[in-house]
Amino acid sequence: MEVNNRVLLGMSGGIDSSVAAVILKEKGFEVVGISFQFSGSDKQCDESFRDARELAAKLKIPHIVVDLRDEFKNTIIKYFIEEYLQGRTPFPCAYCNPRLKFHYLEKYANEHNCYYISTGHYVKTGIHKGEKYLFAGDDPDKDQTFFLWGLKREVVDRLLFPLGESIKTEIRNLASEKGFKSLSEKKDSLGICFIEGNNYRKFLEENGIQSTPGNFIYHNNEIIGRHKGISNYTIGQRRGLGLNLNFPVFVAEIRLDTNEIVLAKYEDLYRNKIFLSNYYFIDKEIFNESVDLTVKVRYRLQETPCRLHILDEARAEVELLQPEAMISPGQTAVFYDGDRLVGGGFIESAE
Repeated sequence: MEVNNRVLLGMSGGIDSSVAAVILKEKGFEVVGISFQFSGSDKQCDESFRDARELAAKLKIPHIVVDLRDEFKNTIIKYFIEEYLQGRTPFPCAYCNPRLKFHYLEKYANEHNCYYISTGHYVKTGIHKGEKYLFAGDDPDKDQTFFLWGLKREVVDRLLFPLGESIKTEIRNLASEKGFKSLSEKKDSLGICFIEGNNYRKFLEENGIQSTPGNFIYHNNEIIGRHKGISNYTIGQRRGLGLNLNFPVFVAEIRLDTNEIVLAKYEDLYRNKIFLSNYYFIDKEIFNESVDLTVKVRYRLQETPCRLHILDEARAEVELLQPEAMISPGQTAVFYDGDRLVGGGFIESAE
């Protein structure tokens, strides 16, 4: 597509995407707003996007609403449920962004003759060796590159992130200065977007997932109690085990074949090696040889030095130069060269 100044902006109605719209408009871009219905009733969706519609009207920009609830259910929610049934801890954002959200942002950008694609993520873009990459945002508490490692080159080349060089307090102040006081006071959305109250156990039950009780296993395969079913637990979990012990224990392993939950002390959770599947690296140079990078295995975790080894087209091995605890199969490992995002993959196992 020929480069133009038209930009398709994903608008949720929240403060971040709303302020992104204001900034893009002030910078002279011709903005088209789009909101995706991923879940909820018609009434809930209408209420959810009311702020986005009203802001678009004030800014005199077109606003589109696209109903993707069926596809979301058949891909993201299906994936979410199947991961729990396999004793894994899913990461729906990392799965959804390349397959659904940014896929449709690209699709509708093409349909509306918008070269650029934008969201309210706290991410920066920059050039490395002549190619565009995503870089960590300036607000260390809000940087969201961790969720975007799966985006393909053709999408990244068209991305604009107006909030990447700002911190959250500045965005709230800007919303207030521009006359959007209600936006400036909006709370951040937390947790999984399609699960009310972030209660995933209730969500699984409502979707017909029956979890079979089994044994808690401790040192030397000693049975120390009964668990409520593997879908109720994740690696590193301490609370909600229902055990009365005189020392703390954590979920260290989920054994799907025997329906057992292995417990251990915290110091026994550390791992030195991670195995990945379904990886994607936008920087193809790292395929040439084993590369020293940094990796994050949880969003709020600091980056850990590592050495990456590509095993084949589907698998990779990560040698952690500093051991990390609570590495959960199903979650993602995200790789950086400095503050440049180079790729990621889904965690299969750790040892």
